[in-house]
Amino acid sequence: MTLPPQTYLIGGIAIVVGAGALISYVWDRKRRAGYAEFCLVRGFKFAPQQPDGERRFRDVFDVFRKGGSDSWRNTITGERNGIPFMAFEYHWTEGGGKSRHDETRCGMIWESDDVSFPKFALVPEGWFSKIGEFFGMQDIDFPESPEFSDSYRLSGPSESGIRDLFTPDIRQFFAAMPPQRVVGGGRFLIWWFESNLPSAKDLDEWLERGDQVRRRFFKQ
Repeated sequence: MTLPPQTYLIGGIAIVVGAGALISYVWDRKRRAGYAEFCLVRGFKFAPQQPDGERRFRDVFDVFRKGGSDSWRNTITGERNGIPFMAFEYHWTEGGGKSRHDETRCGMIWESDDVSFPKFALVPEGWFSKIGEFFGMQDIDFPESPEFSDSYRLSGPSESGIRDLFTPDIRQFFAAMPPQRVVGGGRFLIWWFESNLPSAKDLDEWLERGDQVRRRFFKQ
C-alpha cells in the first residue's frame, strides 16, 4: 500500500516538532540542575516553579500581568554583598496561530522598607521610542546629561519625583554602562532583560552587575 505524499510530510513535521520539544526539555533540565548546584554551593535557595510568584510585583512591572499562574520560574534567592535579592524568569505566550510566540523576561529584584521610589521605567532609547516621542510618548530628559538622555527613555507618572531620584551620579552610571533596563516603585527595584537567566557558569558575574545597579538606588 502506497501512502500519499502528505502523510510523509505530516509525519516528518511531527518528528521535527517532537525532537525540538525533547531538546528543549533536556536543555531546561540541565539548566535547572546547574542552578540548583550553583545555589547549594553559595547558600542560596532555588525554586524551579513558584506559582504566582510575580503577584507582589505587578503594580511595579506591568509585564507581570501577561502570564498565567505558572509563568514565574527558576527563582534564586539569597544575599549578595549582605543585601537580600531575588533572581527570576518569567514566561508567557502571545498571539495565536502563525503569530503565536513565546516571551521571556529575567532579572533581579530588591526590596526595602527604607525606600519609597516613585514609579518609573528606564529602557534603552530606540527607534520605537523616537517614534513614540513624536506622538507624545513620555521621555524625561536631562539637558545637563545628554549622553544619558540620548541612551535611555525614562518615564513615570511623577516627573518631579523621578528627577529627584535620578541624581547626577545615577545618570552618569547608566550613561557609562548602556543598555540597562530598570523599573521601580514603592519598596521595589527590578533590573530586567528580554531573555532567560544566564547559565550557571555566568551567574556570579551577572549577579554582580545587578548589584552594581542596586547600589545606585539603595544607600547602605
